[in-house]
Amino acid sequence: MVKNYRVVVFGVKGVGKTAIIEQAIYGKFNKDVKLWPTIEDIYQASIETDKGIRELVRFYDTAGLDLAQLPEVGLYSNPDPSLVLSFGQIARQYASISDAFVLVYDTSRPETFDCLVTLKKEIDRNKEKKDAFYVILGHKIREMDIKAPTLECPTSRASHWSIREKMKHFEVNALDRTTLFEPFTYIASKCNTAPPKSSFPQLVRKETRLSKQGHHP
Repeated sequence: MVKNYRVVVFGVKGVGKTAIIEQAIYGKFNKDVKLWPTIEDIYQASIETDKGIRELVRFYDTAGLDLAQLPEVGLYSNPDPSLVLSFGQIARQYASISDAFVLVYDTSRPETFDCLVTLKKEIDRNKEKKDAFYVILGHKIREMDIKAPTLECPTSRASHWSIREKMKHFEVNALDRTTLFEPFTYIASKCNTAPPKSSFPQLVRKETRLSKQGHHP
């Protein structure tokens, strides 16, 4: 029986979740491609692990979190109760039956990272699989604003947080597909150690194969 692993991708609107997935799987994304706001999509890919074995992985591209509708929250502050409630609903929808979680932030926008800290806490409270793991992706869309020296670099904060929480952290760029091979190979390799769950929300399905040698739409 073919194993099918489920990986849920979270992040604030506009951090490039869909661009990352589309480039990693199809290799066709460029700066001129127009992407519409995601509601919910599934991308299915056959990914080669670090042992040369192919694993079937489904990536659940979730609707982006809207910062305009969320209270301000920081890494070192207590989150607003309404934020916890909102993230709690998201966590309950996906956390109990997922094999892995990919948390994406924009390396030039600290607020896109802050939300992930609260979201992870809610996922941890709701996930059923003890071996479900996290991967943090810092999407380098633009350079950090050097006119804001009082803001700690999101990449540095994410690196320290990932070490403390024992998670893998990668810096990627959707316009450079080579930056995506390592994290996606890691995800497939790590999934290989855990048995898949059975049920999951029915979403739009897209299938392809992913390998370093090229893409097969």
